[in-house]
Amino acid sequence: MTVGGTGADNLKTAFAEQLPARVQTYLDALVEICVRDRVPLISVLLFGSAAKNGFSAVVSDVDVIIVVSDDVSRAKRLRLGEDVARLETLHELRPATIHSSGGVRARIERAVGHGFSCFVCTRSDLISGDVARVLGLRPWEAPFVDRIVFASIVASAMTVWGEDLVPRVPVPPVRRLDVLKALFGFSSQVLLSAMVFPVLPDATKYAMGALKHSLHSCFFCYHQRTTTLEDEVAFFIRRLGTSHSLVELLSLRRQYRRSFAFVIRCLPTLARLHWRTARDNRFPRVA
Repeated sequence: MTVGGTGADNLKTAFAEQLPARVQTYLDALVEICVRDRVPLISVLLFGSAAKNGFSAVVSDVDVIIVVSDDVSRAKRLRLGEDVARLETLHELRPATIHSSGGVRARIERAVGHGFSCFVCTRSDLISGDVARVLGLRPWEAPFVDRIVFASIVASAMTVWGEDLVPRVPVPPVRRLDVLKALFGFSSQVLLSAMVFPVLPDATKYAMGALKHSLHSCFFCYHQRTTTLEDEVAFFIRRLGTSHSLVELLSLRRQYRRSFAFVIRCLPTLARLHWRTARDNRFPRVA
């Protein structure tokens, strides 16, 4: 769906009208920032929980990809990303400390993907289908990203402003290797969460994020689509049996509290999810 124009008044697609008021207000402000900064805006894509009717006011981010013209410099894209980060803080979608703090904490939060919900790329970046270009990954980070990440982003993405480029984005086929690669990545994030639990107050949230994204990835392998976290939990409980950690994940999203026991329980749950997903599904024989 394409929406013309240059201001927030154009954020009026059928999709946008179904969004929570808090998300709608934030997206309106985001478009206004692009207008204010005179950034040639091509489109705004919403993905993740907010795009699937699974937005949680307690822990959810509003995940967006801002697509700008190919002639916008990297420096200008970085400045826009910083402006949007400040906007997220203003709208209470992230703690102010995430971007103001540096050093070890900032590195840890990047490693676990915590607090990274806005990505700015060019039009050619997006339609290249290169996850490193779209998400702004560093050269050494790209090899550790499995193909399910980008496939699930594109599957859940909706265009809430501008040119609808989603149908033009090529998505590489998901391999069984990607399921195991995702297991390694999520398990590493949970182990890191356990290590930093005594000193970082958001360590439980890091583990919650790893388990949530694990569910998204595994569900996608079964259905080639995305849905709400609640539906994903229900699907895997039916398939694997009762899981205290999956039920607790939903509870913590409604009322957050620190829980080292939850962090530790995530590890066997991740193993069960990914092992069963790799076993149950057929994957193409591709390189």
